Amino acid sequence: MRTLKLQRNMQRADILTGGAIIAMLAFSFFGIQSAYAAITNQLDFGDRGEDVTELQTYFSTTPVIYPERLVTGYFGPLTQAAVRRYQTAHGIVSQGTPVSTGYGRVGPRTMASINAQLIGRDESAPLISSINVSTGSTSASVGWMTSEGARGKVYYDTSPIRVSNIFDVNGVFSGEPTVSGILAQYDGVERSAQAVNITGLSPNTTYYYLIVVLDSSNNVSVSLPASFRTNQ
Repeated sequence: MRTLKLQRNMQRADILTGGAIIAMLAFSFFGIQSAYAAITNQLDFGDRGEDVTELQTYFSTTPVIYPERLVTGYFGPLTQAAVRRYQTAHGIVSQGTPVSTGYGRVGPRTMASINAQLIGRDESAPLISSINVSTGSTSASVGWMTSEGARGKVYYDTSPIRVSNIFDVNGVFSGEPTVSGILAQYDGVERSAQAVNITGLSPNTTYYYLIVVLDSSNNVSVSLPASFRTNQ
């Protein structure tokens, strides 16, 4: 089981007061390493064969993806629904049709993602360290390091940051936690040294912020919420 690691931000802990205290839980989600054979062909509704059997066998180990757990070798509506849940959970595609977007079929991206799971994949979340903040009167720069290349997001607000569960109402893993506040400049590039500039701030004002990082396997780490104050 992979665990979403919550890294400690060494900023002052007294920013979380009274009802604003956030219970930072160690979120966990399904991560599977197996000895199953890799899927060798793209799969569509109506297909039959060993690749479909491998797909269903893999999905059957994750009830939130494939609650029926039927291994029939036939790609029917239940298997297609499981493929859609998997695609949404892993950020591949979440809408459209098998023809227009690949939603509900095992195309190249979905097959590569599933095979990475079957063969064995990185299950270690990137570690966040060396967090630093520099401020101006209407801007701030938040920098940090990660133990591997990762995509970094900074959320900020004048109210304490809140983090919600990383599973949706159907129990499907959403890929990363939902965070309150404003998402700062984000380019989606993986780096081990990150710096995010925030502009348009008010002078002499306290802002709360939180960092979310994701590696290429979508392992996630989240810093504890912290704060900075802009200059006068």
